[in-house]
Formats: sequence, structure tokens, C-alpha cells
Amino acid sequence: MPNVLGCIDGTSHEILVPQTEPQEDFYSGHRKFHCIHTQVVIDNEKNICHIHSGFLGHDNDAFAYQQMKRIGPGLDLDFPANGFILADSIYPNTRPLVTPYKANEIARLPRNEKRRKRKFNKLHKKRRIFVEHVIKELKTFRVIGAIYRHTRWELSCIVETCAGLAKRRAEFINNLD
Repeated sequence: MPNVLGCIDGTSHEILVPQTEPQEDFYSGHRKFHCIHTQVVIDNEKNICHIHSGFLGHDNDAFAYQQMKRIGPGLDLDFPANGFILADSIYPNTRPLVTPYKANEIARLPRNEKRRKRKFNKLHKKRRIFVEHVIKELKTFRVIGAIYRHTRWELSCIVETCAGLAKRRAEFINNLD
């Protein structure tokens, strides 16, 4: 896929039920537990380019993306003007994000266009799986892979530290080969 620079996805970290703050802010109806979300942006080499944690549990990935630093040429997270980032279908299909085509969009098209859009979706899925692998590596650290039992304001720093450690571990393993 030409001009694709990386992928973006969100993940949730389960937390204990808040005792002093409003519980509904942290409760994810989709996941059915209290959590804090993290957005992860990776490049084509499976390196974490940007990680932002601390979004409330009731927010979805698209809302968290809107709250992040802006991505694009000359913006907070600088990317080349002709580059794109792959995202799943909950994200807005606006530059620099590219989302897959929805089934109802494909259904109305002529046969050759359907084939082309389905092929794009297949390639999109094949490339975007890398961000899922990076998130899995990140969650091997028990402090963020299990229920987080400490003060919530520390979680963002701990997630970023775990991301650095995961990257260091990957570099170490690559150097062994």
C-alpha cells in the first residue's frame, strides 16, 4: 500500500471501580468494565511513534483520537503530506487516516469496483494487524495487562514506560538474530 506510514489503534486498561470519582466516566459499556483508554500510533517497522494514555473509559477510539495531538504535515505529530495512517472503521475517514470500506458501501457498486474495494479491505486488514501485535507486546507487562490497582493519574506514565521497555525488548531480540 503506497504512502502508508503506519497504523493507529486504541486499547483499554481495566481499573478498579472508582470510589471518589463518578463511576460512569470510567465505565465502558462496550467492554463491561471500568477502564482507561490508550491510543497507539506505530510506523511500518512496528515501532511506537506516539502513545497517549488517560482517556476515560466511556469514550470510544474516535473520540480519543479527536482529543489527541493533531496528526499531519506541520502539525503536532508531524507526518509527510502524502502519507496515510491505517485505522479501523470507528475512526473518521479523514486525512491522514484511512479506514476500510463498509459492507453497505461496497454492496451498491458494480462488480469490478466491489472486487477492488474488497481487495483494498483485505490489504488494509493485513497491514493493520501489526498495531494489534504491538499492543499485545505492550500488555505483556502485568501492571497494565491486568486490573490496574494503583492511583489512576499514574497510569499514563506507566503505560509510556512499558512502551519504552517493550521497544527496548524488541530491539534486544532483533540484535540476537
